[in-house]
Amino acid sequence: MFPSSIRTRLTLWYLAVQTITLAAGAVVVYGLLARSRFERIEARLDVAVHVSASSLEHEIQEHGSAALGEASFRGVLPTIHHLTFPDLALAVARDGVLVAEKADSDGMRIPAAAIPTATAALQARAAPPNGTANWSDNGWRYAATRVRINHDHFYVFVGGMPEREAAQQTLAIRNVLLWSLPIPLLLSAAGGWWLARKSFAPVNVMMDAVEGITASALDRRLPEPASEDEHARLARTFNHLLERLESSFEQQRRFMADASHELRTPVSVAHTAAQVTLDAPHRTEAEYRDALEVIEAQMQRLSRLVHDMFLLARVDSQALPIERSKFYLDEVLDGCVRAARVLAKTRNSSIEGEAWNESPCCGDESLVRQAVMILLDNAIRHSDDGATVGVSLTKTNAGAPAREFYEITVSDTGPGIPAQAQEQIFERFFRLDKARSRRAKTSGGAGLGLPIASWIAKAHGGTLRLAESSERGSTFRLSIPVDGVSAT
Repeated sequence: MFPSSIRTRLTLWYLAVQTITLAAGAVVVYGLLARSRFERIEARLDVAVHVSASSLEHEIQEHGSAALGEASFRGVLPTIHHLTFPDLALAVARDGVLVAEKADSDGMRIPAAAIPTATAALQARAAPPNGTANWSDNGWRYAATRVRINHDHFYVFVGGMPEREAAQQTLAIRNVLLWSLPIPLLLSAAGGWWLARKSFAPVNVMMDAVEGITASALDRRLPEPASEDEHARLARTFNHLLERLESSFEQQRRFMADASHELRTPVSVAHTAAQVTLDAPHRTEAEYRDALEVIEAQMQRLSRLVHDMFLLARVDSQALPIERSKFYLDEVLDGCVRAARVLAKTRNSSIEGEAWNESPCCGDESLVRQAVMILLDNAIRHSDDGATVGVSLTKTNAGAPAREFYEITVSDTGPGIPAQAQEQIFERFFRLDKARSRRAKTSGGAGLGLPIASWIAKAHGGTLRLAESSERGSTFRLSIPVDGVSAT
């Protein structure tokens, strides 16, 4: 089975690459040296046969006849070539008949069969006069040339040299290369193992740190190396992930705590109302009606809270699709105002709005309607009895590049929002109970309306912001792009 340790695998891969590289280099070096050795033999043989040809031509011309020149050449050949080429053998033939020869330093002579072989090789290669043919046979390397002297006869000069010395040297080079390869490979393996161990040392430290991080200890962080390498980037990235997880877990814990509190309150109120009513053996119809009204109001609050929590859960899990369609925003706003006026009558309040122009829009109509209703409901509930809520619809250009937006402005006359709490109003379950107390027997909010409306605006590529807040009231501004295309 292949090793599972990355350090071991890196070492093995490094060793494999080094082995292939060194082996390829050794093969190339061996081939070049072997070729060089045989090329030097051929060069010596070529020089020897051409020098012999020049010597014979000189002797024939000096003596004036082939016979006398050949006789003189037979005496000169051993002397000259024993001094210049002692380790090779030479043979000269005219018309296939041996004229002269010289043995090598070991007394080895050119075999008689080499003469016809040389003649055939020169003819087969169509070698011109003074051209050379080379071949190997029976452990010898041969070179032959054919020369025409005085336009009378063709002479074939054959030089031969044993290949055993070159073969022995080549074998020695091969053995040196084979025996020297393990040493650099062992050094490479040791170096690769050390480098891998050193490179993964920060990872091992981070692994030990990760082992101690649990759901109850998300505040721990990985040590970040001082260097700006991949290990430091990995540690920073993981620490950022831990920060996001810690924030998410903390948000979930707060959500669960706040949700438990909000769910417990209406259940407790309804249970207490029912228990108090049932404790007495007899109750009047008015007392039963009052108890049922309290229970009904708490159930409304509970139903609304569960609905909002379910909506936010779908938003967090990205399971709430945005179903875009074309609609008229003025008609949606008009419908929301008519519905809100029913709620306003219970507070003797009123809603004022202008006659809006036709406003074609693209987006999720039901979600936009819900966001507008949240703003209107908040404005009514957080204003004094008999107050007036203002609603307006305008069209603006904003952003870069400029885009067209519809802006819905909702103003109330409530006590306003303190400056230190204005950035928290879009957080889940955040409420200003002292400034905005809920009336008895009404389904008060749980601090989820504005977060939901803010998400709806962002999902459409718009925004929801608190434009103004003072003791005279607050103004919220909801912007929705005309084309309905999300900016994200």
